[in-house]
Amino acid sequence: MANLNIPIKFETRGCIVKNEPGYFHCWENYSKPIAAELHIGGAPAGVFSKIFGIVEFEDGVRRIDPTDICFCDEENNYLTALKKRMEDNKNDL
Repeated sequence: MANLNIPIKFETRGCIVKNEPGYFHCWENYSKPIAAELHIGGAPAGVFSKIFGIVEFEDGVRRIDPTDICFCDEENNYLTALKKRMEDNKNDL
């Protein structure tokens, strides 16, 4: 185990959010406690939890809903080409 070498890379991905270009950095699992409602029959205490994408824009970094992120990089281009190839193969049968 002494020779174990694990490289750690912090890579960004190009993306577009509502016609604004940005760099996607990572996913964040955001959660916060929610207090119980005080009236009778109110909701009990709990935890609000949601996944956000952390995206860097020209004017700063923001939490973004995953459904608003459109990746536009080499990884996404590969998936697009793979899908097209699968559709072409399906049509050839």
